[in-house]
Amino acid sequence: MSLEQDITRVVEATEGLTATVDNQISEITNKLNTAVAETKTKVDAHLASADALLNSYEERQSHFRVTKNQALVANQAGSFPEAWAGGLVTKATLLEKVETGVEADQRTPLAREFLKAVNSDTKWFAQNFNIWELEYAPNRGGDSSHVDAYLMYQYLRRPTHITAGAIVKHIRGPVPTNFWCHGLKAGEPAKVCGLHIHHNSRNHYTHCHPYVPGRNLPADQTGVIQVALPAVVTGHVPLDKSWGQFAYIGDAAYDVIA
Repeated sequence: MSLEQDITRVVEATEGLTATVDNQISEITNKLNTAVAETKTKVDAHLASADALLNSYEERQSHFRVTKNQALVANQAGSFPEAWAGGLVTKATLLEKVETGVEADQRTPLAREFLKAVNSDTKWFAQNFNIWELEYAPNRGGDSSHVDAYLMYQYLRRPTHITAGAIVKHIRGPVPTNFWCHGLKAGEPAKVCGLHIHHNSRNHYTHCHPYVPGRNLPADQTGVIQVALPAVVTGHVPLDKSWGQFAYIGDAAYDVIA
């Protein structure tokens, strides 16, 4: 046997081995790709299931108000909503009582606009509520005219994750922001505004007042908004779809010391 024949056989054997290895690699790659695809499908299905479950948990939570008078019932004088502090509100006007049990087409455009904001433009809904118009100063005035004004508010304890919200419509002037006015914009129909607040201690409190960014504006450049159903409630309320009227747990706990 000549050397040339030996080399030829070695080359042929090498080529055969290479072909075998290539076939094995291709088979392994195909199996690996199939396994990866199957795993991805299972992972995607589990993630979709987890997302659906988490979304459903948002809807399953129990939310209770930690502020009073969400319906904005007037005080005895009829000048302001009961239990709400005025802040830098200069004038409050009760515009309309929105009543349940009335055919939708028999309501005023204003009432229907506010009801549509919470998907309740129907004959029946949770309970009657009032719509108020609030005129407010652009800032704190005088020597404090460089400090933002703030709107009506309540004191509340902040022991857990809370959601502040309201149906609000901007009419004119500086556009308030934060708490139940967060996300408000000029020129839009009445809509749900608000935000979510995380707690950093079990023994803190807050005042849920929106701020008016009108620092250094003249005092006569007041602003006006219309508002209904303001509240702060426990837990995370999806503001884009789940705002409404929330139950309130009463005060008879005997834990307020004057």
